[in-house]
Amino acid sequence: MNNANFDPFEGNWDDFYEENTWNERQWRKYLKDSDSDVQRFLSIYDSLKNEPNHFDEIATRMGWDTDDIFLADDSLDLSGNSEDDLDEGDELTPYTPLNHPVTVATHALYSSLRQIWEDYINQNGSYASPQVCWQYADSLHQAEMNVILAVHAIDLGDYGLAICHLKNSLSALNKTLSLLNQIVHPNEDFLAEFRQEILVRLFDLRELWIRVIGDCRVEYNRRIDNESD
Repeated sequence: MNNANFDPFEGNWDDFYEENTWNERQWRKYLKDSDSDVQRFLSIYDSLKNEPNHFDEIATRMGWDTDDIFLADDSLDLSGNSEDDLDEGDELTPYTPLNHPVTVATHALYSSLRQIWEDYINQNGSYASPQVCWQYADSLHQAEMNVILAVHAIDLGDYGLAICHLKNSLSALNKTLSLLNQIVHPNEDFLAEFRQEILVRLFDLRELWIRVIGDCRVEYNRRIDNESD
């Protein structure tokens, strides 16, 4: 998963924006396609989440190279374009942090977590205090927001900042786990199933972010070593 050749400042994105000025309609389609990627990830995840090494299998099915999924190099075309697929005159879809596998996976799993929580509140809201409801929802928001900021930091090549944001996400995830123990229900079977569905997603997110932190540390240390040479 280490990627010593990755440099977010390499590439011709300035040339892209000089040669391809997108209008609002094109960007709206781009955002819609990004939402479709999130839904596709979630559909695959739901079918594989109980299988061993399911994250790697999901990455394969999404078209992501599992060795380069987090700090993607030129071998991973996050835009979904390949030279063979493009006809002469076709526009290249730009890369933005929305394309990043970490963004897609995190947004997909938090969309699922929010839906599970919303279903619980709608059907069993009387069993949770307003304070717990607010704190739980806020912990979900804080974790996802910091991951998005981390991906932007990675995109800018600031791996130290990315690590800090990901640590904030892990802290918020731990808060979610703590609050989960305060959620009650008279039906023990329902409560056990409810908690299990949440735990599977939270543990997968934690594994994902820890792996990204590891990759960021490798890249961060490599740059320090290069500067000291």
